[in-house]
Amino acid sequence: MEQKQKTIVKILVRLVVTVAFIAFFGWCCLHLWTVVNRKGMMAAIINGPHFEFYVFSIGGGLLGLFALGLCLIWRARRDVTLISLAAFILFMLPLGWIKSKEWLAVGRFDTIGMVEDLTLFRPFAKKNILVKLDKPLEKRMEGKQPRIDGVMNMFRFYASIVENVCRQDGWMAESEAAGAAFGRLFANEADVVFSGLPPQSVAAKAASQGKTLDATLVAKDAFVFYVNADNPVDNLSLEQIKQIYGGKAKDWKEVGSKKKGAIEAFQRPKDSENQTIFNRITDNCPLMEPPTMERHAAGGVVIHPPADYRNSGNAIGYSYRSQAADLLLKGKIKLLSIDGVAPSPENILNGTYPYVTECYMVTLKNGHPEDVEKNIQFLREFIFSPQGKELAEKCGLVPMRNE
Repeated sequence: MEQKQKTIVKILVRLVVTVAFIAFFGWCCLHLWTVVNRKGMMAAIINGPHFEFYVFSIGGGLLGLFALGLCLIWRARRDVTLISLAAFILFMLPLGWIKSKEWLAVGRFDTIGMVEDLTLFRPFAKKNILVKLDKPLEKRMEGKQPRIDGVMNMFRFYASIVENVCRQDGWMAESEAAGAAFGRLFANEADVVFSGLPPQSVAAKAASQGKTLDATLVAKDAFVFYVNADNPVDNLSLEQIKQIYGGKAKDWKEVGSKKKGAIEAFQRPKDSENQTIFNRITDNCPLMEPPTMERHAAGGVVIHPPADYRNSGNAIGYSYRSQAADLLLKGKIKLLSIDGVAPSPENILNGTYPYVTECYMVTLKNGHPEDVEKNIQFLREFIFSPQGKELAEKCGLVPMRNE
């Protein structure tokens, strides 16, 4: 009788524990669903390319985990418990396989792409990615500092100038278009603008206001094609580039390499400046589908934009030279010659390399207080000094020689 009572108590205890386990398991699943849905990941899973895998893997894994919990509570036979554990592991393997492929693709290679977090370019921020001089300036600006503005693709350059030349209370803004920067210059909201050569319309507007633009060419950039430093290919013709990105040349051996290897041709987002320049250079040649990456947009919508360049042994990409500066200076990529012309500093400066852009420092002549005018001249002298040229080179630009 006493043994029977003990058995009944054990069963009741296990029933209570089972109910508690089911409630806890259900709460965990509900909480997981809420978190995933709040972060927009549920829509990403439903609309993503691996929906069936996620359903199979997560659903089966949860069932296996639930069965394992019941086996442990009720002390099921060892073989049943092991089967439940094995089911949990096997169902979770597809999920692990998918995610590991994504993580390896992103994390295994150095990348070149758009920097979406612009706080990384903020002068004097603790964790910025601005260029630092090997030897700090002995003397920084004094008095009232000029307000510096400019176009986005030169942001890192002039932000690095601010950090190395100005005091920490220096003022700076960034523009996505030259028009906005010049607008602030005319509105007396900026004193210096870094941009390409000001168009005639800007010079005409200055003249209509009785002002004169002072545009100083300080550096040049170039649109370049690059590959992994170990890739044996050093030169491509423009026609070969069209064949690669059109999907007609699929192996490096087809474009002059002694080694076989499937070409991984990275592109840039459709409406980006880089892609616009590429289309102009290649006469809008038909393009194959690019490698993509998965991103979660607003509302949990999954988008698959062109993937950032990943520096694998068979990769090829393109951008401004300045955007590839970090990997270039580390010797991890090499710039390709196009039709036998290398994008060397010498060829960029003398115009032999055809795809060159210019970086100007633009101000209004005699339109500033004396102390600001003095510091603008200080800025100009720094840019043409050895340390200024060092800064430009570290930003991937080719500094102009002293006149």
